[in-house]
Amino acid sequence: MEVDKKEAELLEQSIQFWKEKGIIDGPTAERMQKSYRVGAPEPGVLSAYALVASVSCGLLAFGALVMDEKWIELIRRRLGLSEVVIGLFFILLGGALVLLGRRRRQKAPEAKAANESFNITIVLSLAVAMAYIGRSIGYQDGNYAPILLAAALLYGAAAIVLQSQLLWVTLLLALAGWWGAQTYAWSGGGDYWLGMNYAMRMTLFGLLVLLLRQAVPVLAPLKRFAKITQVMGFLFFLTAAWSLSVMGNSSNFDVWLQIRQGRLWYWALAFTIVLVLLIVHGFRKKDAFLRDLGLVFFLINIYTRYFEYFWDKTNKGLFFAILAVSFWWLGKAAEKWRKKNILHDAAG
Repeated sequence: MEVDKKEAELLEQSIQFWKEKGIIDGPTAERMQKSYRVGAPEPGVLSAYALVASVSCGLLAFGALVMDEKWIELIRRRLGLSEVVIGLFFILLGGALVLLGRRRRQKAPEAKAANESFNITIVLSLAVAMAYIGRSIGYQDGNYAPILLAAALLYGAAAIVLQSQLLWVTLLLALAGWWGAQTYAWSGGGDYWLGMNYAMRMTLFGLLVLLLRQAVPVLAPLKRFAKITQVMGFLFFLTAAWSLSVMGNSSNFDVWLQIRQGRLWYWALAFTIVLVLLIVHGFRKKDAFLRDLGLVFFLINIYTRYFEYFWDKTNKGLFFAILAVSFWWLGKAAEKWRKKNILHDAAG
């Protein structure tokens, strides 16, 4: 088990205390001391940051050139090319970049940051390709769903070939856009689809991504994406659920403005219960991501409820003082729980 310097000091003191009190004998204490090690800082941090900065600047230059349509339009008109041809060209460019990225990954698999940064060029190329192809077909009278789905499939294929977390995240973002556009098309342009407004639809989408996370480890080429799928699924779900706790299942913004916020209390209560369950689950399973994400959204939830119900009715200084003390206590309790888990793991 790898621990930091402070945790190592705590473990050493505890082991010595147990040994002096006769709780453990000498050989057991020695085994416990050998069960952990102090993690060394990663070498070459400065050089890695410099490399990432260099690659990022190059990618920004590429992005500025690719996303600037003026020179693309100038070339297209002078050569008499259609928008479909431009789109196909950028798809081929994206394919060439995928092959180049795969070669880079095979030659320098340890350069993960640089390789992932290079993949941004693929994201930009395929985005331009889909934009031009979509423009050529008129986006089917404003229906962006087919183009977004095609983009998601291209990003997914590139992610699998390169085993790229960045491209997989882009796939999930494209799917989120497709889901929003497609449900809008299915609703016939109405405010509701199957009785759900946008906030509820996106909450459902987050749950679907979390279900996808359960299926991802089953397929060998997708195992690498299990964790990032879980992360994105919870981000989608909690962000949409937060907006749902504010607006409820209101049809649109104008309707929501006419509703007293107190009438939507059950949405806020449901969101709070979900966050409490998530935090408790994160602590029990020792899942730092779920624990921390739950705490962050719990903080956002408290601020949201305050601005909804108490902004004009309470003393601001008193409220924030109580909030500061409560989060200080929460942080102290969390640190105590973390140290207890470290000691438990060492004893085990």
